[in-house]
Amino acid sequence: MSRSQLVSCAALCSLSVLAACGSDSAEGIDGFGTGGEVVGAPSPNTGSGPQAGTLTAGDWDDNLNFEIYQDYVADYVSRDQSVPKIDSSNRVVIKVVTSSGEPISNALVQVKGSTGTFLTAPTASDGRVLFFPTHDGAAEEKEFNVEVIPPPEQPNAAPIVQAAPTTGSEWTFTLPNVTVNLPTVLDIAFVVDATGSMGDEIDFLKAEVQGIADRIQTGFQGVSIRYALIVYRDVEDLYVTKQFDFTSDLAAFKANLNEQGAGGGGDIPEAMDAAMALVPELNWSEGNAVRLSFLLADAPPHRADRASFMGSVNSLRSMGVKLLPIAASGVDAETEFLMRVGAQATMGRYLFLTDDSGVGNAHAEPTIPCYNVQKLNDLVVRVVGSELKGIRLPAEASQIIRSVGSPEEGVCKLENGTLAYL
Repeated sequence: MSRSQLVSCAALCSLSVLAACGSDSAEGIDGFGTGGEVVGAPSPNTGSGPQAGTLTAGDWDDNLNFEIYQDYVADYVSRDQSVPKIDSSNRVVIKVVTSSGEPISNALVQVKGSTGTFLTAPTASDGRVLFFPTHDGAAEEKEFNVEVIPPPEQPNAAPIVQAAPTTGSEWTFTLPNVTVNLPTVLDIAFVVDATGSMGDEIDFLKAEVQGIADRIQTGFQGVSIRYALIVYRDVEDLYVTKQFDFTSDLAAFKANLNEQGAGGGGDIPEAMDAAMALVPELNWSEGNAVRLSFLLADAPPHRADRASFMGSVNSLRSMGVKLLPIAASGVDAETEFLMRVGAQATMGRYLFLTDDSGVGNAHAEPTIPCYNVQKLNDLVVRVVGSELKGIRLPAEASQIIRSVGSPEEGVCKLENGTLAYL
């Protein structure tokens, strides 16, 4: 079986994606100034309509705050025992590095035991893959062998097979004769809830996405960028889903987005699961690529469809696609939980709009102890830059509108004064 077939076999279901927005810059990203402008970038939406750089947001990485996340999951499940989840309680962080300790992108990792193969997935740009022994069906295994297949573009490297450590939650494997290989391909898919409650935010989203796309296009000129769009409503609406496959034509992508409007809905749950089921049909790039799925929504799937949502999230892991939800106004505890489980399992982040922009209805306070508020466009561009560079890029002090608690590069202090950690 070929390397690409191994990835395809491991990814049976679907994934999900989203929409974003904004105006300032990200420190450490080539092509960006420090005053919120992209060098040489156009100024989008200077007319009287919604302006780019309006929406505000915060973000949260549950893998950087894993102890807090486990407490959050346990508390939520105690109140809703029927909710599906991905059991990450015995999470193992697998990292593949060069001989000098630098991360390797797009190495294929297979975790095997006496009864089969439990995980097949490519490493992200930071060299990491997450393995969940209980969730992945390996709870009874006592020993594991890990095979690491080098990126295809590294012809001098050979696969390695090593026994995994018997203790510890971090496994590091070194590939000899491999050099650092940051991705030069970027796929961004946006999945957007287009029901009536999203009216105000979807209008601003059109301006924000244009601003974000322009900044990414200008800031990463050596990167091949493609965009896809899925919009959804609910059953018995004018439509349930619409799908626009990946294109490198930014103008065509914007035209598709600008044709969309908000309508329908009525009850709280929407057809989020149906939109996610379409994502595997998108023409995702193979090989050494950053694959991001943004999901902009303000409501959960129907309760009977929550397991389908989780099945799609599970597929994202083996496809090497990171889920980056953006919670809009009206998000309830159930929606936050499903979004955060999806983001954590795929090594993504949970993004959430805030009231600071004055757009949309009131935005629920997330169940997290600390975060920084900034312009959504700044945040999204910085998240994308982090994925392309393989390191977390911090927000500039000038970009932070306000802070809740005392976050330090995405990590919160616990009650005893120590930091949550990987």
